[in-house]
Amino acid sequence: MKKILVAIAAVVCALNLNAQNQQGCKNQQNCQNDSTKTNCCMTSPHHFTMSLGYGFSLSGDHDNLLQNYNTVENHNSKMRHGIDYRLDYEYNFHKNFAAGAVFNMYNAFDSYYEGDKMLGSSSDDRWIFFVGPSFTAHTNVISEHYVFFAKATAGLMNFRNVQRCLVNSTDIMGNPSQSMVGTTYKRYTFGYGLSAGASYIFNKYLSLDCSIGYMGGNVSKVKANDKTFELEENEDLSRFNINVGVKIKL
Repeated sequence: MKKILVAIAAVVCALNLNAQNQQGCKNQQNCQNDSTKTNCCMTSPHHFTMSLGYGFSLSGDHDNLLQNYNTVENHNSKMRHGIDYRLDYEYNFHKNFAAGAVFNMYNAFDSYYEGDKMLGSSSDDRWIFFVGPSFTAHTNVISEHYVFFAKATAGLMNFRNVQRCLVNSTDIMGNPSQSMVGTTYKRYTFGYGLSAGASYIFNKYLSLDCSIGYMGGNVSKVKANDKTFELEENEDLSRFNINVGVKIKL
């Protein structure tokens, strides 16, 4: 972790030195008076970024308690792909540094049929929520439109896996019917993340962000039906993600 943070800091410093040799941010007073000045992205201290992207789970093996991953063909591979939602807040206390918070939500879903006469269609819904403080390092503006950044965060991660199944049966009149049964496995744990990306500045109020990142965490226990179960092997919650978002600067 320390080596990664040192490497990120070195890259940011190198990019920043390059940016200082270019036009960079111009007179701050002119920026405040002209909203078309794209080269002054840091005149507003409060930045909000809403982004959407793709997440790829690094978990290839699962505990026997989460049996659907292991018994249904191709189900595990399908559940490794999901949608990544993210909301970032940053307060720029320095021209190259910001502190803030991250809210992140990941979801993977798959429905399947086990081929059992007693069972109808089944489904898995995998959710991973994260919230925590963040620290960001970013360059000065390069060529009036571009800013490169790196971010680190650590906080609370929540794992929820909802397994549902339709059970075929008959009612008291002998007519076929179906009922839904399900189990929710959940657990809180420590999580952390690293990301890097670039912003394209439209004006001093609006930017387009693109980033690639990693979120890490694991659980050794899960709770289901008010009981806590010890897993034989930890459930890996880590994943890579690619996101595109809009940054609003106030």
